[in-house]
Amino acid sequence: MNYRTPLVLLMVSALLGACSDKTAPASADMAADVVADVPAADTASAEHVPPPAATAPKTEEMNTPQARKREAGMMRAVFGKDYRGDSDDALADLPDPDNHVDKLSYVVSAVSHRLLPDGRAILVANAETANTEGTAESAHASSGLLNVFFLVPKGQPEDGQWQVVKRLENIAALGSSGQLGEVHWVMLGANKPGLAIRHGYTGQGYTITQLALFEIGDGKVTALDGGIDLYSDNMGACTPDMDECWMVDGKWRFAPARNGGAYDDLLLDFTGASEKIKPGVTVKPDEDPPRIAKPLNGRARYGFDGKGYKLVEGKNTVPGV
Repeated sequence: MNYRTPLVLLMVSALLGACSDKTAPASADMAADVVADVPAADTASAEHVPPPAATAPKTEEMNTPQARKREAGMMRAVFGKDYRGDSDDALADLPDPDNHVDKLSYVVSAVSHRLLPDGRAILVANAETANTEGTAESAHASSGLLNVFFLVPKGQPEDGQWQVVKRLENIAALGSSGQLGEVHWVMLGANKPGLAIRHGYTGQGYTITQLALFEIGDGKVTALDGGIDLYSDNMGACTPDMDECWMVDGKWRFAPARNGGAYDDLLLDFTGASEKIKPGVTVKPDEDPPRIAKPLNGRARYGFDGKGYKLVEGKNTVPGV
């Protein structure tokens, strides 16, 4: 992608400024903020990374031989004869997410799992529509479908055998190209485990990335927000006659709730910039017009209102697409 030089320079300045700001909090309130209990691999991924790829890579802790073997055992327990060891996925009939009555054929792949202190496990899987040959057939605009399975050990723990106790199939549609996006295990508060899924879409030169939050209870998953804007740009569509070009990126973290609530607040730090064509300038063909650049930095705080996460302070500076 061919980024515009002035905008890139402004973005670099903003990012460098953000790095230097980390040595001195902007306010007493920010100084009191503490990052929630997130595994090291996931904490790193909460920093700036490019928009989600069509197939999100597994985190380091999920990409070890032991973790992959454990995940395969869970998939066999969930899907039985429908699990295909050669392709490490399952061809299964799952509820149609639109009407929840009819069943359709899907290719289901494990995305991540988490072992609980009491020995139980939670498996997160992605489903995408299958064609008549039994392979995935997703268009660029097709979402991935979220599936969550709760399992308990069967026999001795070292046997690697599992039994399914709860199936939550096709409960949310996120992402693009048939993939959910990046799955992160987080703590939403004391004894409140959850999922943060970074998902997005790129089309016709525009990119948008959002954060979806889910609470995981005892055999249930509750959606708390499906679309908090994290990142956007229109650099792929930034032609000389485009009036405004932009790139904004947000870093996310959790901190104790200001109101003392049981759910932590979600904090976002944005760095970015936009360029607009200078007023009164006549744009000539194949000539880059002079532009006026401005930063789009900012901070936003989202709090839990009893049903989901809502903006309670600051501003989300990510432009919509």
